[in-house]
Amino acid sequence: MKKILLLFVMATTMLMANAESGEWAVGGQVVYGTKAKTAGIGLHVKNCLTDAFRLGLSGNYYFKRSGVNAFDVNLEANYLFDVGEKVRLYPLAGVCLGIWHADGVSVSVGGINVSADSQTDTKFGGNLGGGIEYLLGDHWGVNAEVKYQIISHASQVVFGIGASYRF
Repeated sequence: MKKILLLFVMATTMLMANAESGEWAVGGQVVYGTKAKTAGIGLHVKNCLTDAFRLGLSGNYYFKRSGVNAFDVNLEANYLFDVGEKVRLYPLAGVCLGIWHADGVSVSVGGINVSADSQTDTKFGGNLGGGIEYLLGDHWGVNAEVKYQIISHASQVVFGIGASYRF
C-alpha cells in the first residue's frame, strides 16, 4: 500500500510540474465498482491544459469485501463541453492500474491446519466513460461520472459522485 501511495504522489507531482497554467481542481469522491461489488472513496487532481481539455489523476480505494480489497489509479483525459452557464459534460478516456489484495486464510479441520498466504494481483487497463460537472461558484463544483474499466478478467463499471475545489 505504501508503494501505491508513493506512486500516486509521484504521478501527481509530475502532472503538476508539467502543467504550469490553467484551472486546477482537487477533490474527493465516493465510488462503487461492479466487479469489486463494494463502495469506496477516492481522491483526484485535475488540470485544464486548455479551456476544453484537461488531464486528471485519481486513486480509489474500495472497501474490503469477503477478505478482498481493491485500489485503482487512473490517468484520464476529459474534453469539456459547456452546456450551460454552470454545467459541463465530458467524455473521458485513459489508463488505469488495478490492484486487488486478498487476505491469507487459515483453516483447521480435524486437527489438520491448512493455510494460504495473502495474495496481491496487479493489472493495467483502460477507462472509457463520461460525466457531468455542476459549478457551484467560483471555486466549488460537484460531479457525477460513470466509466468502464477494461482490465483482463476484472473489467467493471465504476460509478462516482464527487466534489472539487478549483483554483
